[in-house]
Amino acid sequence: MITDPAVPGANEDAAGALGPVGVLLDGAGVPPRFRAGCTHDVAWYSHRLAARLLGAALEDGLSLTSALHQAIGEVTALHAGSCDLAAGSPSATVVAVRMAGRQLQYLVLCDSSLLLEHDDGTVTRITDTRVEEVAARERTPEAVEAMRNAPGGFWLARHEADAAHEALTGSVPTTGLRAVHLVTDGITRAADLLDLHDEPSLAAELSDDPHRLVGRLRAAESELPPEQRPRKVHDDATVLTFFL
Repeated sequence: MITDPAVPGANEDAAGALGPVGVLLDGAGVPPRFRAGCTHDVAWYSHRLAARLLGAALEDGLSLTSALHQAIGEVTALHAGSCDLAAGSPSATVVAVRMAGRQLQYLVLCDSSLLLEHDDGTVTRITDTRVEEVAARERTPEAVEAMRNAPGGFWLARHEADAAHEALTGSVPTTGLRAVHLVTDGITRAADLLDLHDEPSLAAELSDDPHRLVGRLRAAESELPPEQRPRKVHDDATVLTFFL
């Protein structure tokens, strides 16, 4: 696992692995006015949710959906007495995997990604694209925010535990897989924004030298002309890789 914050000491990503389970979260960097009801910052939320999800997903009797539902509920309870969550609270994307015999179970919620690198060099990418669809359709930040965790909109982990049921879930055989990469969109912008890679070459460099990838990514971000720069020129970049 490697993580490189956009701002030193202010990493809103969170990732970890225990036994057969891996989780990765990207704290959603929305303007403060959209989480004004909460006294906690984005890193507080993503780090605590990652820890609780990691523990819950170790329980054999819980599906990954149920584990996320439980973890969101536990973190929501931590707000009690200090926050008006209806007025806005921190949120995060989620990717989780669990090895179960010869199957890899997965859960993906919002725009962090799971890259399945196959022995033949092909890559299967699993990403929840609903946030991109909403952003392309709506014209203002307020309109996008109104579609967060709303029917017909996009979903991520926030204070509503039922958001867990909106995640993409499934399982794939581990046979024929070389590696499994859990990545935040700070990593996939190497392919989606910067044209450094396509998905197979991105997965290959994550397997071979992820530190080199992050260095190249940071240089390319800095070299983007002003008219092509996203709202965040640099983003927290985190990858968690399992080799099979």
